[in-house]
Amino acid sequence: MAKSMTGFGMGESNVNGIASKVEIKSVNNRYCDIKVRMPVQSLDVLQKIENIIQHRINRGSINVLIKVDSCNDNISNIKLNEELLNSYIQSLNRLIEITQIEEKINLESLLRYKEIFEFVKEDESEDLWKSIKVSLENALDGLVKSREEEGNKLIEDILKRVDKMKIIVGQIEVNKDQCLKEYQEKLKQKIEQIGQDVSLDQGRLEMEISILAQKSDVSEEITRLKTHFNQLKRITKNVSPIGRKIEFYTQEIGREINTIGAKSNHESISSKIIRLKDELEKIKEQSRNIE
Repeated sequence: MAKSMTGFGMGESNVNGIASKVEIKSVNNRYCDIKVRMPVQSLDVLQKIENIIQHRINRGSINVLIKVDSCNDNISNIKLNEELLNSYIQSLNRLIEITQIEEKINLESLLRYKEIFEFVKEDESEDLWKSIKVSLENALDGLVKSREEEGNKLIEDILKRVDKMKIIVGQIEVNKDQCLKEYQEKLKQKIEQIGQDVSLDQGRLEMEISILAQKSDVSEEITRLKTHFNQLKRITKNVSPIGRKIEFYTQEIGREINTIGAKSNHESISSKIIRLKDELEKIKEQSRNIE
């Protein structure tokens, strides 16, 4: 089932008095880029969150917001976030250097930054992660569902446009032989006008006209276009991520359309080439949002 890269999900849970809420938003990105905002300063928790998300999301820019509210007041330990503390000290020293204020950093001034302390409550670490995990999984369920719903709409639109393009290509295929005959006739007339005062071998003339006409034949390009259309429709049924595959086939389709346009200067075909390019551009726009 195809998925869009745009979606939203929210989840909540409460484990032993620790309530958590997780909101996840996702938008387009060529890769899986995860950004997490949470009140817990823990690389271990962050790594667990990223692993869970990467297991279910392949592409997209993922923004995660985590809120935690604990009813457990039994504080058993206080940890100092030394990395954050050093960052504050460096910034304050730089501020003193720039402003040239004759004042020294003291303990009282540092205690204003309460976030340098992490209050660890009794038996909270395990329950905290359990609460966050449940909320995260619920939020991911909602995100994936919304991405699937949006993805189905995108695929439905793409397939409709592919069908339109197949009809247009079919019209080109019907008209190409007549256009080729008209091209041969016009080419013959031009050559005869140029060579009115020159003796031309009729057999040689016919052969040259035939060679030039063959160079304007678009039969091979039409055959390849039909194959690409079928491949595009086939991969939309895949369960695995298909966004990059769709991008590949749209590039190949674009090349064939451009070649047909370059070979055929007949007005009826040129107008159909414009319609094909218009539909293809809309498919490209939709495919950029597919995982």
